[in-house]
Amino acid sequence: MNELFFNVVLVSFPILVYFIICMINIIFSKGNNNNIFIIAIITSLYLIMYYNYNINKVYLFLMFSNIPILVSYIKRNYFLGIILSLVVIVYLFMNSSFVVTSIRLFIYLILFIIFNSKSTFNYLFIKMCALLQGLLVSLEYNFDISNLLFSFTVLIIIFGIVFLIIFLFRELDNITKMYECINNTKKEIDLKNSLFKLTHEIKNPIAVCKGYLDMIDLNDYNNSCRYIDIIKNEINRSLNIMNDFMECSKIKIDKEEFDVSILLENVYESFKILCKKNNIKFNYNNNLEEIYVLGDYNRLEQVLVNIIKNSMEAIKNNGVIDIDVNVKNKDVIIKVKDNGIGMDEYELENVKEMFYTTKREGTGLGVALSNEIVLLHNGSLEYDSVKNKGTTCTIRIPMEG
Repeated sequence: MNELFFNVVLVSFPILVYFIICMINIIFSKGNNNNIFIIAIITSLYLIMYYNYNINKVYLFLMFSNIPILVSYIKRNYFLGIILSLVVIVYLFMNSSFVVTSIRLFIYLILFIIFNSKSTFNYLFIKMCALLQGLLVSLEYNFDISNLLFSFTVLIIIFGIVFLIIFLFRELDNITKMYECINNTKKEIDLKNSLFKLTHEIKNPIAVCKGYLDMIDLNDYNNSCRYIDIIKNEINRSLNIMNDFMECSKIKIDKEEFDVSILLENVYESFKILCKKNNIKFNYNNNLEEIYVLGDYNRLEQVLVNIIKNSMEAIKNNGVIDIDVNVKNKDVIIKVKDNGIGMDEYELENVKEMFYTTKREGTGLGVALSNEIVLLHNGSLEYDSVKNKGTTCTIRIPMEG
């Protein structure tokens, strides 16, 4: 019984190592699992051959040497299965079991060819091969006509061991494939999310460009020149966004020291004319001349553009948007307040969730993306709102990054 258990470990251990490496490779998206499988199966057969070389242990070799071969067929690597079969036949060339083993391995190949195209291939193939293995080994080494019960028991044991090992391999292989599919699906979802973010973020500067293009008057040269400069800036911002999302990877930030006051003034200048056109009073309050932080200027500009654009879309009549900035405990606190339609408790709770939106044509990515950018600055983005009264968005950014 100890030798039986030892051989189960010998034949199973390389296969288990193979599945562990497979999972690691799936997680880190690298490595060639097929080559690892070949190495594992060859190792499994080698261990059985090495530890059962004694003539008195041939029955153990016959019982377990077929498992790597059957596993090769289960993986539909018939070439590897044939090579291993030839190795076993050569190994037993001078043994009395040579002919029986050769016939048995040939039958495995025939069964594989018969069942390979069937949807029930795995179950039928495993059962028939395990039964054949148990029957032949039992007849050759344990058959006793005076004790049929003992011979039948040996048959059941051999069948059970072979079937269980190969069945477990099949199930582990299915689990690995399922996890690989889940991992690939997650990558596809991340890619789609990135593309949604890209579409959403490019739409904002394009909308700004369209607004100013509509206001260009060819007869008013001075104002038109002012609009053109703003349009150029928005186009450059669109190009930067596209470059960042080309790799469809997680948002990255490049921190450098800059003056938040300059950022806020530029954003204010970009929106004040649009707000005036939409009858929205736009106020910017900043009593501090210089507020230096360590952060990504362009990314934080994206955040402010998203928030102000949301405020404009939330306002119906006699709208007011206030931007206030101050410094507290080495944190820069920017508040964007509007008197728009506001949010109820449910909307407020889900406002940062990906794809959650209350707008008919919204994507539900603006706030989620803004929150992600602020978090990458070790800051926080918080909303306070009352339905039909307005919303206050508070951005907190540490001055030292």
